[in-house]
Amino acid sequence: MSDFKGLMMGMLIAAVIYLADRYLPKWFGAVPSVLFAVLVGYLVIFYNTSFFSALTLLLVGESILNGIWLSSLDARKKKVQQELERMKAQDLSE
Repeated sequence: MSDFKGLMMGMLIAAVIYLADRYLPKWFGAVPSVLFAVLVGYLVIFYNTSFFSALTLLLVGESILNGIWLSSLDARKKKVQQELERMKAQDLSE
């Protein structure tokens, strides 16, 4: 049951980060990645976590966070492009 709860918590965090990236400034997407790297560094230093397991966790976590950031940037770019096309169509119809 705890594995399922952890999975659901991770999915909830990913959804919140995705929504925040869509509506907050572009630079905000770097903040969760930096905080995650600091957290992994903290685990290695203070909890004597294996370096290779921490490195694996860091690579997987950063790839997920950066993937979310890039997908939200693409969605934002498409939204702006649609707005521009809509404005051009409205200008041409007048």
